[in-house]
Amino acid sequence: MKINIYKEFFNLQNEESVIDLFFDTLIETNHDFRFFVDWAKVKANVEKFKVELNILNSLIRHKEFEKALVDILTRYPEVLPCFPLLIAVREQQFKLIDDFTSSKPKIIDYDFTPRKLNETEIDKIIKFVCQTGLKDFFVKLSAASLQDYLTGIEVGLDTNARKNRSGKVMEILIESLIQRCQNQLKIRKFIKQKEFIVLKEAGINVPKELEHRKADFILIKEPNKVINIEANFYNVTGSKPQEIVDSYITRQEELKRAGFYFIWITDGYAWKKGQNQLKKAFDKIDYLLNNKFVRDGLLIKILEEI
Repeated sequence: MKINIYKEFFNLQNEESVIDLFFDTLIETNHDFRFFVDWAKVKANVEKFKVELNILNSLIRHKEFEKALVDILTRYPEVLPCFPLLIAVREQQFKLIDDFTSSKPKIIDYDFTPRKLNETEIDKIIKFVCQTGLKDFFVKLSAASLQDYLTGIEVGLDTNARKNRSGKVMEILIESLIQRCQNQLKIRKFIKQKEFIVLKEAGINVPKELEHRKADFILIKEPNKVINIEANFYNVTGSKPQEIVDSYITRQEELKRAGFYFIWITDGYAWKKGQNQLKKAFDKIDYLLNNKFVRDGLLIKILEEI
């Protein structure tokens, strides 16, 4: 740890006080009201298939369902991507096993990309719709609008993205701070979620071991100072934080050999049970901050002094 900048910024006497402040100001959660559902994404995903869903609405409660479905698949193959979505699957191409209990199970390839279908392919889609229960859904269970149903599906699928949204909150905070202070900090290039190899475009040599490492943020200060910032948040304990500490210590060593700088920003109550691991990081990593340290302005101060 570059202790002097911490002591001066927070008016503290020693490293132990800085570390105590870090742990005392860890936050329990970084979830805000936008964490639960990305409604704009849900709406966009449903709107994308608005016409196709309207076509498939005609199948609801249809007395001759399979005959009507053959007609739709023949005339409107653009509806194909809707079938996986209606069972909460985003992939349009996947494999299924025909009979898991069979001594010689058959693997079936399914492809729901829009295209003109032959009779065999139509029969295959019909079997999929019947075997997965979609036929019963249309004939017995479905409400009046597939758009409303798919909206519910999309809300459910979007919950899988919550983990990513949690990790992005720290990145959003850092990005907004740096963008506001970009001129003040003399940052000539601000790069997000890219591999280090992109630095070659700016005329900067990159060691081979770093070329394909991905970085949350890479900053190039005038004239050619390179700073890598990584950000994450831990709600749970386990072995991963220890692995992350070791990996970031190694990354800083590699960056230093290249003449680059490294800043790690992390937070979350999980660190309260992993204090020994994080104290190791304080010992080895020059700049380690939490959410409060960033909000109080220490990140900007560090970037000014680098």
